[in-house]
Order: sequence, then C-alpha cells, then structure tokens
Amino acid sequence: MARTLVLSLFLYTASAVAQNTPATLLWRITGHGAQATSYLYGTIHSQDERAFQFGDSVMPALLRSTVVGGELDLNDLDTPKGRLMQAMFLPGGKRLEEFYRKKDQRIVAAAMKEQFSLMAPFFERVKPFFIMAMMTDGSMREDRPRMVDDELMTRAQDNGQRTFGIETLQEQLSAMDAIPVQEQADMLLEHIKNGKSTQQMDDMHEAYARQDLDALYAVMEEGGSMPLSMEQALFTERNLRMVHRMDSVMQAGEAAFFLVGAGHLPRAGGLITLLQEKGYTVEPVFSVATKPDEWVPEEE
Repeated sequence: MARTLVLSLFLYTASAVAQNTPATLLWRITGHGAQATSYLYGTIHSQDERAFQFGDSVMPALLRSTVVGGELDLNDLDTPKGRLMQAMFLPGGKRLEEFYRKKDQRIVAAAMKEQFSLMAPFFERVKPFFIMAMMTDGSMREDRPRMVDDELMTRAQDNGQRTFGIETLQEQLSAMDAIPVQEQADMLLEHIKNGKSTQQMDDMHEAYARQDLDALYAVMEEGGSMPLSMEQALFTERNLRMVHRMDSVMQAGEAAFFLVGAGHLPRAGGLITLLQEKGYTVEPVFSVATKPDEWVPEEE
C-alpha cells in the first residue's frame, strides 16, 4: 500500500530539469574512501512484467554485494498492519466530503462508488492519498506475485545476503502526512478529473522498460506540478535522508546494492547528483545489449 502510494504521487511531481541521463537503471558507486564497490538500482513499485527486464548486469552486481538495502525493510512491511490501517484514516473523525464543495464531492463520490462498489462508504473516512493509491493500484497489472524491489530483496535473502530498509515505514508515512489533507483532497479531485492515470502508468512502465529515466520523468510531469512543500517532504528531504544512510553503509566498508524508486535518481537533488556532491564517483552500468556505441555526458 505505502509503495503504491508513493508511485501514484510520482504522477504529480514538480517540473524536472532537462538532462542527458544515460539510459540505464543501474549505477556503480566508488570512491570517497569507500573500501568496496556499491551499486544503486532504480526500481518501480510494480508487479508489471515490464518492470522485470534486468538485462545481464543487474544480477551479477546484486550477487557481488554483501548487503542489499531497499527503501523499506521487507519485515517492516509485514508487521505493522494495525499501524498502517490507523495511518489511513482522516484525523479527528473527519469525512472526505468536508473537504469539497458539493459538486466536487459528487464527482469524488461517484468515482469511489465506481471503483470500490460496496466498500465506497468505508473510504469516506480515509485520507485522499490512500484513496489515490487504491485507485492507482486498480489500474496496474499484476503479472508477478511481488513488486520488483520486493522480488530483488527476496532473492537477496535467499542468497543469504543481509537486507535492510534505508527508510522506515513511519518515516514514509510521516512524509505523506506533512501534506495538508486539503491539498491531498485537491490532488484526488484532479486525479479523478484527469482520468489519465491508466495511460500514464502504461507510459511510465514503457519508459522504465527502456531504462529511460528522462522519459520516465517526462511522464511524471504530465500529471501536473506539486506544491513546493510537497516536493520538499516527498523528495528533497527523503533524498537527503537516504543519501546520508547510504553513505553510512558504504563508509562502514560494505559492498551495498541499493534499491530505490527510479524517480529519486535523476535531476538536481536526485540521488545520483547528491552522491556525487558527497565525493562519490557514480557511473552508469549498461547491459551488453543496451550499451550505446558512444555516450558523452552533458557538459556543466
């Protein structure tokens, strides 16, 4: 649920700066005093078959690593069901209708009835972000039993590698709660009126399958921009926190494989740039089938 929620929010990200990002999801991290080579892999929180095209470079890099870190620990996802349910509900016993004018409330109510049928009254007390997540989840394919990041974390556990969460579930939920409920409600209304979520999700998966981070971000832009406060809570602050923890793992001498949503990698303020600013060398790793004949990075 929490991961689907983050994915749905990508459709409302702030405008991206045009970049010449190489077409790969896998990045090698060296230097800055790190004793071992680590890797950063951009994931998508999806069970769609198109998300599982690992090429010939990802699994060898995963196997060379001693620890594997995802955005969340798999065990953290399994245990706090009650806490997650509690986090879903609007504060103070409020109802969703309180955040809309009557005509807009009718639009939202009709969409929820169509999506959730007899369960629609239950969602009247649920935070708008979680309603968006459920609507997004309903438009996504479930070709695989697990999301791609969970699949790779599970494979690492089966290999005997230690796995951990770069963030906690509570930290992710707190980032979402930093957005006022009224802004969440406005986004839900826009999401329903827009009516393009299925096509945007399809376009995102196609860009992801091509390992094209710039195209992926361009699809995200189509959903409209988010307020600066939301950008700070969901991306800027989380990126800084993740890089700080990734740095701690690498400085401890671990050969790490980090799995983070692909939307966090590119652009200024993304994980690639932040790691480089810390002093690390971050280089694209290509599969044999996808390596370009010649790639020249964009000049400063």
